[in-house]
Amino acid sequence: MNMILAEDIVSVTDFARGTKEHLAEMSKTQRPRVLTQNGKAAAVVVPVDMFDEMAQQAYEREMDMKLKTALEAYAKGDRGRPLDEVFGELRTKHFGHKQPA
Repeated sequence: MNMILAEDIVSVTDFARGTKEHLAEMSKTQRPRVLTQNGKAAAVVVPVDMFDEMAQQAYEREMDMKLKTALEAYAKGDRGRPLDEVFGELRTKHFGHKQPA
């Protein structure tokens, strides 16, 4: 994500006055807008495609970290919990009581 400071940092007032134009430019360039209020950064507006990609990357990173943690635990001998115990908890959670397997 490359930003052009002269174009991508605008006041809230400027963005409000030219919302349609800013959104069209953001869609075309796939660059965000940093909105300022009283000269300080107040918000960032990003194109939907960019947001979707950032959300997907964050999700993938989270899953990578969970997998890494699980693999490290496994390497240290932690083999998790017995399957019957996990299914029992799920049954209790979803059905309110343990059901026979």
